[in-house]
Amino acid sequence: MKYSILMLVACLAIIGCSKKDPEPRITEKGALVIVGGALSTSNAAVYQRFIELAGGPIQARIAVIPAASGQPVHYFEQFRDDMLHYGLTKDQVTLLPIAVMDDRSTADVDESSWAQGGHDKQLAKSLEQYTAVWFLGGDQTRITKTLLPDNKATPVLTAVRDLYQRGGVVAGTSAGAAMMSDVMIAGGDSWHALMQPPAERYEGMQDQEAGPLILRTGLGFFKDGIIDQHFDRKSRFGRLLVAVQQNRALYPVGYGVDEDAALIYYPQRREIEALGYGGVTIIDVREARKINNSHGYHMEDVRISFIQGGDRYHVGEHRFIPHPAKSATIGREYLDLAEPVVVSGVFSRNSRLKDLIGFDLVDNKGASEVVSYLHQGEGLGFTLRFRQDDKTQGYWQYLDGMKDNSSAAFVLLDVVPSRFSITELSPGSP
Repeated sequence: MKYSILMLVACLAIIGCSKKDPEPRITEKGALVIVGGALSTSNAAVYQRFIELAGGPIQARIAVIPAASGQPVHYFEQFRDDMLHYGLTKDQVTLLPIAVMDDRSTADVDESSWAQGGHDKQLAKSLEQYTAVWFLGGDQTRITKTLLPDNKATPVLTAVRDLYQRGGVVAGTSAGAAMMSDVMIAGGDSWHALMQPPAERYEGMQDQEAGPLILRTGLGFFKDGIIDQHFDRKSRFGRLLVAVQQNRALYPVGYGVDEDAALIYYPQRREIEALGYGGVTIIDVREARKINNSHGYHMEDVRISFIQGGDRYHVGEHRFIPHPAKSATIGREYLDLAEPVVVSGVFSRNSRLKDLIGFDLVDNKGASEVVSYLHQGEGLGFTLRFRQDDKTQGYWQYLDGMKDNSSAAFVLLDVVPSRFSITELSPGSP
């Protein structure tokens, strides 16, 4: 199986590619389970689908790679307990000794001595007996450091790719999701990604939470875009937008996976499915325009979609496939608010992206656009204008009790630099 790693290294050196060498597409026989992080033990939809794809509770054999984790044994045991909860036995879940951090919960073992585990040919050979591999969360650069040092695949990485090719499942949560794409987001937050040029150096975990966008080469299992994770809680929309815009020649679509949710990828159908308590945001810049604006980052006509609750999306045809129980909202909208409340902070109604576009826009016949703002209270910030057109779709249904489950597809977004000035007024101020 051929992977264009060297080409990507050259492209990422300038943070963006302009041309892709033609190569035949190889259709893998397995599946990817890409979890946005913070997966609850109770999230049966995700865990049961993973086990089903891995061969079922009797046939599944799962190898766990803890390389990203700061406590590799502790979090392996937590994952194994979840597998036991869903019907597997301890013998079906095995820890592979690949890690760079010592686990303080194991006084008799120094797990940092496992740093060269990815080069172990016997360990690689053992993967022939497994049906799935699960990557724990932590720091995604530790995964690439142990399995793709100097952008060269180790024997274990080659064995994982072989497992995927022959029909096995490759899964990962948090950092184990971030490394799935060729272009790997290593760090940065939305504000700094929009305000500053990408950074070259990665200093450690703190760079994941704040600072400019940092890109690296991932393991390349998911070939149809760029993956980001912890998408809803850490508000990573801005950094994923910048990442796909800068790599639009090769990867003009990004997929942000919420916490406690999974993107399931079926390569033979080239479809993704959103499962779990959250959803997947799709950012498509194929027809977007990057505006030359001296005041700051300016993008128009970005297409965004939000899918959840068993919705599917064909990544090749860019076609939205709603859950069969959901009903279209456009033409039979619930709301009729001509001026929905502007979203500007935590006190705002529908402050989450999925709710803003799902309820105030596509389920509201009174408004053709809604607006949100990103700013620091003073100076430069951004107006985020979400719009409908004739391609926009909306769907809704109760799928779990009386909990809303909405979808929005092909909403237009403009990101416009704006200047803000906020003055707090004390008693007696004019």
